[in-house]
Amino acid sequence: METDENLKRLWPVQSFLNVVTGQVSIEATLCNSSTWAECLGDAIPPIREEEAARVAKLVDEGAASRLRDSLVCARVMIAERLGIRADEVRFARSDEGAPRLKNVPERSVSVSRSGGWTLVALGDGLAIGADVELMRDLNWRAMLGMVSSEPEAAAFLALAKNEPEQTLRAFFTLWTIKEAVLKATGRGMRAGAKSVQVPVEGLVRDPHPLREIHMAGVTYTVWSGWEGDVALSVAVARD
Repeated sequence: METDENLKRLWPVQSFLNVVTGQVSIEATLCNSSTWAECLGDAIPPIREEEAARVAKLVDEGAASRLRDSLVCARVMIAERLGIRADEVRFARSDEGAPRLKNVPERSVSVSRSGGWTLVALGDGLAIGADVELMRDLNWRAMLGMVSSEPEAAAFLALAKNEPEQTLRAFFTLWTIKEAVLKATGRGMRAGAKSVQVPVEGLVRDPHPLREIHMAGVTYTVWSGWEGDVALSVAVARD
């Protein structure tokens, strides 16, 4: 598999990724949207009415603030990649809830957010999914049984035994790969995390690997990597 990937820092809170392999092209932008909003201050673009309605549903002020910043930041990042204004970015939803760009239907889109970080991925029309997770302490053993098949869970436990210092990092890589593929199916978690089979042995060795994941007759090319303590994966359908 020939790979051309370029991950370069644009400014202190934003990174741009471009991966081209065969006929698959992935563009993704990762941004610390909370820091981005703080830097802009009053110059931040206005929030839309429908975005404000989503924010208003959150009781926790910190979570509401992070969501508000992320919603606006995502539109700005998409606009930058498409060469349009942020107020021209319009979303629609499929019957399953997957986002699409209403006024740029030839481009596919996926957005993910975690702990003040926002990841936006754009494709060339093929189904795409993105997931970002800020690494944090959690009971990964309890979660493993919910997201992995028995063989996959057994392989991960063996990896954890041999690479204990890398276990949490490997789990977040596994998690983001599965969520990215599930988003690319258009069904999200309803498609079932256990149905996404990930080669566990490659979770530690390669820092920015490209993988092929097969699910329900479709092959997905998946890029996964890290930006500090932030795990991110982007999946795009190949056929």
